[in-house]
Amino acid sequence: MRAITSEPEALPTWRAALAEGRWAVLVLLCLGIWLHAADALVVATTMPAIVAEVGGLAWVGWSLALYEVGSILAGALGGLTAARYGAGPALAVAAGIYALGCLASGLAPDMGWFLAGRSVQGFGGGAMVALCHIAVTRAFAEAFWGRIYGLISAVWGVSALAGPLIGGLFAEAGLWRWAYFVFALQAVLVVLLAPMLLRSGRAAEGRAAPSKAPVPWLALAALVPGILGIAAAGVVERSWLAALLALGGLAFLALFFRLDRRAVASLLPHRSLGAPHVVWGLVLVLAFCTANVSFALYGPLLLERLHGIGPLGAGYLLSLESVAWSVAAVLTARTRPEGEGRLLKLGALGIALSIVLFAIGVPDGPVLLIGAAACVSGGGFGLFWSFLVRRVVAAARPRDRELAAGAVPTLQMLGYALGAAAAGILANVMGFTAEAAEATVVSIARWIFLAFLPLGALGLLAAWRVAR
Repeated sequence: MRAITSEPEALPTWRAALAEGRWAVLVLLCLGIWLHAADALVVATTMPAIVAEVGGLAWVGWSLALYEVGSILAGALGGLTAARYGAGPALAVAAGIYALGCLASGLAPDMGWFLAGRSVQGFGGGAMVALCHIAVTRAFAEAFWGRIYGLISAVWGVSALAGPLIGGLFAEAGLWRWAYFVFALQAVLVVLLAPMLLRSGRAAEGRAAPSKAPVPWLALAALVPGILGIAAAGVVERSWLAALLALGGLAFLALFFRLDRRAVASLLPHRSLGAPHVVWGLVLVLAFCTANVSFALYGPLLLERLHGIGPLGAGYLLSLESVAWSVAAVLTARTRPEGEGRLLKLGALGIALSIVLFAIGVPDGPVLLIGAAACVSGGGFGLFWSFLVRRVVAAARPRDRELAAGAVPTLQMLGYALGAAAAGILANVMGFTAEAAEATVVSIARWIFLAFLPLGALGLLAAWRVAR
């Protein structure tokens, strides 16, 4: 298959974008995104059955934390591995690692084994997401990037509906292990197809020979404890320990950025940070993703305590966010470049507004307002996400474009980890326990959102800069 060249006369239509067999590439990339997007929701719905069989209730929070650690670490490596080995082979290896993690989780005799499998799943899943973003820049012309990224982002909404259903069906049937085996089989499809469908992108685009620059091991050595510390801060119960872990993690992250900047082959697009669209685009991703995680993390608990809404109802309210993201992404996929700036600003305003709506609706109701806040939040992301990614990648230097493409989902996952840690510390400091008085829970339900308003303001500023 020959990759599209970036000729100005190429028409931005789906027919042109998917010509010459590129529809198969798009299906492959959507499958890679689906595996990562649905993973957490499948785990959430199968976790009660897992704990009932293998035990380890006290370690449940680590199933997500360790997955995040692996995802962020692998995501940071995405651009470097694609430059070294090509997007196809790298994606195949990532899918293979994910499949092995699924098998380990499905065969787990105890919680320790399961957590090890989750770590491997996270590494493979994070790499797949970054490499799928990178593959878009190799297989499709720049004129089509916004539309392709929009469709890929819509996959997250599909996962919000199908993920819990799949996990729930297997759990109800007493076959929770098979949920992981089925996902392993899907990953095997990526292993088989990625080298064939993405084999010729480099040559067709006239790219340089594969990079042989050394892996920045020192930077990676700082990244691992940085992410692990932040992830751990979100799951430990003692406030002073959580704060200590978070501060230590941030210190290691700062060291990582410094070492990576000096590396011969960096993991992040440092050479392109002088471009406003790159730096402000990455700031926007990190700020809004950090500020937006509280509802997903504490929504079900708060909804049950304050409004008597059970797990099923809470799950539907949570899914509204992803569904709204997907709907907005699909409806705006055909937006012309001159209209992207307005959607960037409108989407950013929606996300900032949703923080306030959650702060009002979650503690005081009504439930309809909470649902509206979820729709406004997810819809805000869906309005601008594909255009944001396209602008960040297009503004980067040619040598940094793949690093920039991989950096967007990596910073997205990092933002979620930072937000989860900050929300966890705040909830613990304010006394969020099973025995907490209703007045305390109401106060927590308000401040767990309002505390992130400064980051919402930073996201707004970044959106206005990227929209120029």
